[in-house]
Amino acid sequence: MLHLLKRLALSIVVVSLVGCAATVTQTPTASSSSTTSARTQVPAGALVAVMTGSPAAQKNADWPAFMEQWQASLLASAATAKMPFVFAKNEAAIPTNASVLVRLNVNDFRYVSTAKRIMLGVIAGNASMDVDAQYIELPANKTFGGKKFNTSSTAWEGIFSAVSPKQVRTVSEMIVKEVVSIAPAQ
Repeated sequence: MLHLLKRLALSIVVVSLVGCAATVTQTPTASSSSTTSARTQVPAGALVAVMTGSPAAQKNADWPAFMEQWQASLLASAATAKMPFVFAKNEAAIPTNASVLVRLNVNDFRYVSTAKRIMLGVIAGNASMDVDAQYIELPANKTFGGKKFNTSSTAWEGIFSAVSPKQVRTVSEMIVKEVVSIAPAQ
């Protein structure tokens, strides 16, 4: 009987870990193109991301960690899609082999790391972000889509809630999948 209870407890923990996905709300922006048909071919050149933020977002003490998380997550998502990726400091640093620019503007965010969530639990608060993404075909510099991403988690989910790294990873995957499916053919 004790063995069965241990198995049940382990199953509950595993289900809890798997079930804590980031809550993401996506809203197409006015610049989104509805005339582009979905495809599965990766754009020919590199995917480039440039991130800016509101003055309040950039003054946040967690801004450098947040940017590093975006860079790592977009790199991993682009690698999965077999697409070269560059995280540029600004648009002047975009390489010549780029075919798609993702211009990210962080309106607001609350960064909660995994370690902070585990150590502080509910006291760490909720992780969230409000990010606008604009997709631009290069070198034509023509906008072909965009989305507004809002993510949130609740501290009441305990140590298993979707902290900032998981939220950024989820949105990064969505961005790369969308670029692959709607970017203009080159």
